[in-house]
Amino acid sequence: MWCDREMRKDKSSILDEGESMSSTVYFVDARENNTPIVKRLGALVEHLSGDDSLSGNIAVKLHFGEMNNETFIKPFHIKAIIDSLSNLHKNAKFFLTDTTTLYKGERFNAIDHIMCAVYHGFSPSYMGCPVIIADGLSDEGVPVSENVEIAKVIYECDAMVVISHATGHGASSYGGALKNVAMGCVTKRTKRWQHEVTKPVLNEDICNLCGNCENACGFNVIKIEDGKIHFDSENCIGCCACIAACDVGALKTAENASELIQKRIAYVASEVLKNVRAYFINFAIHVTPFCDCAEMSPRFICDDVGVLASSDPVALDNATIDLIGVSAFEGDPKVQLREAHALGVGRLSYKIRKI
Repeated sequence: MWCDREMRKDKSSILDEGESMSSTVYFVDARENNTPIVKRLGALVEHLSGDDSLSGNIAVKLHFGEMNNETFIKPFHIKAIIDSLSNLHKNAKFFLTDTTTLYKGERFNAIDHIMCAVYHGFSPSYMGCPVIIADGLSDEGVPVSENVEIAKVIYECDAMVVISHATGHGASSYGGALKNVAMGCVTKRTKRWQHEVTKPVLNEDICNLCGNCENACGFNVIKIEDGKIHFDSENCIGCCACIAACDVGALKTAENASELIQKRIAYVASEVLKNVRAYFINFAIHVTPFCDCAEMSPRFICDDVGVLASSDPVALDNATIDLIGVSAFEGDPKVQLREAHALGVGRLSYKIRKI
């Protein structure tokens, strides 16, 4: 039975205020000022929460970067944001958080995840606040709807600041604030529900039996035996590691997979944000074709754009995509935005205010 908790957001649905209104997106432009971005983050943060006063336990949701990834948001950027927030909100206690991954990597369990964070520079001694993995040692979550369990620590926090690295994504075309909430604030069960639609389709006719997919799969659902490939679709989690490893294209996602997973991302984000008050920051720098779960990408899909902030994740992601350029992404990156807008999460219309 899922929780029937009253919405924790103080504001009513953004859409109730009128379709013609725009949400404000604050913007530090990396292209128009020689001052390093890190020195301008304080001015950006001052506008983020407006007149709201944050108090209690505040989760700072970010991606610590998988091992061998080099493009995650750097600790000195996060520290600058936390220091500014701490100066503005004296009664707030901040902690860094993320959830464990569905795929088997260095962030699959809480202990390894914390060690990965510390390895990448997010130590309490430097950051001035601890790292707490939100779903804990045993994937603890609070059910809020049939398919959505919010990670327990995030559900119990008093507010959340979601800091996202805007990137391309192999499954969802784009990853930003909405995806950070939908994939990063929930349990493995909810992650798996979202990824059900990205299970690979196998074309045995072009498979060369190289074994790359078998080596990439962390759940032993692909095996090369007796001169044939065997794929256990029922137990596949849809992580797409095998697709990335296949050099001949024998494993691919279904044609409509991106649209389907983006719609699920929008739905899960809407359920999380009904229960957790949140503010959002997007870093549109070092924008890679893949998210920070991947190893260092050999290329960037655009020049550095800057950092954007808003209380509206839909407007924020829309502005981020527009500034990067829609054509930089594979497929349509705005399916998730239109779906989230339809669900009342935020507005598609935005106005940029440069800081």
